[in-house]
Amino acid sequence: MGLYDDEKTEVTSGDVLDVIYWQTKFGALKLESALKTRQPEGAIKLLVPGVINSCTDLLETYPNHKDVQAWRDNALEIQKKIDPNALSSDFKSNFAQWRDYSYEAGWRSYHIAKMAVDDEDWALARTHAREADQQFSRTVERMGQWPADVQEWVRTALTEMQKLAEDAAAKL
Repeated sequence: MGLYDDEKTEVTSGDVLDVIYWQTKFGALKLESALKTRQPEGAIKLLVPGVINSCTDLLETYPNHKDVQAWRDNALEIQKKIDPNALSSDFKSNFAQWRDYSYEAGWRSYHIAKMAVDDEDWALARTHAREADQQFSRTVERMGQWPADVQEWVRTALTEMQKLAEDAAAKL
């Protein structure tokens, strides 16, 4: 047990400055988007266990976090509805950004960098702003089939993270 671990049991909702939290939230949002865009059942079947497992792991750290519990419960309900004989399949093309690892890693680091600024942890902010810059820079050439609003968000976030990396470095 660490010095501040007791505080983690007090967290009941909201975003948390934790890489695993943001990875888990991305997975839950990805699952929600897969359902909204009516992705193939076989693709969702492969997605659900990751959400359940990451939520279960995260709940060991934040046992009272209602959002994480809801994500896990939702994934468990979806798992019950999936045909166990559904053939593995890929996502449809309208799901491209969700399948892109650089988008996921950039999205995660973007949110961590923003929270680190709020916490005035300039070293962490700089590290994750640089990571977001690197990951989003990789996605730019692959975004052609992505929804226009997602492309715009990535371009805006990329510029924002480049500036944040400079600003955070100046505060160290």
